[in-house]
Amino acid sequence: MIFIYRCYRGIRVKTKRTASILSIVLIGLLLAVLLHSGFRLGDEAPRRMLADSVDWLVCKVFQDPKGMVLASMPALSWQDTPEEMESPGRALLSWLAGITRIDLNPAGMLRAQIPLLGQISPPEVSVVAMDSAIPEDPQLEQKVSQEVLVGIYTTHTGETYSLTDGTDRLTGEQGGVVKVARAVQKTLEDKHAIRVVLSDRIHDARYATSYLESKKTATEMAEKNPHMIAMLDIHRDAGRSREESLVEVKGQKIAPILIIIGSDARLPFPNWKQNYRFACRLAAKMNELYPGLCLGVRVKEGRYNQFLHPGAVLLEIGTDNNSLEEAVASGEMLADALAKLVQEEVKTRETLKKEENIPGKTQDEQTIDPEAEEENRSEERHAQPVPPFHPKESVH
Repeated sequence: MIFIYRCYRGIRVKTKRTASILSIVLIGLLLAVLLHSGFRLGDEAPRRMLADSVDWLVCKVFQDPKGMVLASMPALSWQDTPEEMESPGRALLSWLAGITRIDLNPAGMLRAQIPLLGQISPPEVSVVAMDSAIPEDPQLEQKVSQEVLVGIYTTHTGETYSLTDGTDRLTGEQGGVVKVARAVQKTLEDKHAIRVVLSDRIHDARYATSYLESKKTATEMAEKNPHMIAMLDIHRDAGRSREESLVEVKGQKIAPILIIIGSDARLPFPNWKQNYRFACRLAAKMNELYPGLCLGVRVKEGRYNQFLHPGAVLLEIGTDNNSLEEAVASGEMLADALAKLVQEEVKTRETLKKEENIPGKTQDEQTIDPEAEEENRSEERHAQPVPPFHPKESVH
């Protein structure tokens, strides 16, 4: 018994999930020892120790319910970050959950297994009052471009913020992420004069087919706006504590932003590193303007429809433990950083266009091959008549 206790005290764990798994294993060993020794002898000390262990376990459940549930039901860990529902197994699980009416959220699983928890009100969490004002930049007098340069949509449209809505998902409805998307759009258009197309179409009425539905929206968006530089799929994260759901930026506590980029681990996506480089530029620009806002770029196995556009990124703005106000403040700062990136890209495109059409040269000078021109001069020196050059006759 003392050995088991010392093992538990001596092992340092790095994550809550590891701590939860370790706790369950050690409690199982403890119960096995008690069953084979103390209870058979009728000793009262093991019984008291067992009661204390149960009290500790209940305390852990209340302090970190999701960690305990994830340890015993690893399938729930899929909800930590959005996953592309391309796996038949995951789609089957979602379908079974639907027909059995089981809520796969951690709180729902706990209520199903321990009905008493449904009668317990969670502790009150203070919501940080935000000053949504952003430092003013000079207002642009005209559009950066007449073309649409940014597209925005939400694959998991029902994702929302529990501190505002009392739940983390509004099934079949528009959640808080749509309001954050609109805040990003408004900042880009009103403050930075960048044209944006936004789709608030609901894609997750059936969660298992969310990415299949949003693929239709993203495809249409990319095809109709060929000059688009960035295409944002806005989500919110889950599985983080209240403390982990806040970052301090310029004296304000707001929601952090994490960028997710897909790869070719599961399905063909040969150009995913192009999206990755764009995401790294966006992350760097966010932390340049607002240090600490972006948590970085994480590469995942799914494609997240990013193969449809080289500037497509998935943004997790805050978590389910944020308020809408905190997420909107972060979205507005994201828009400032994205605007700088878009403006840089527009200038690069204009420079390349100018280089392709160098001023001061005639069309003939740009079309004639230098070697062919020298050959023509040689023929002229030999007094041979040379037919006039017609650009339409040139072969490209």
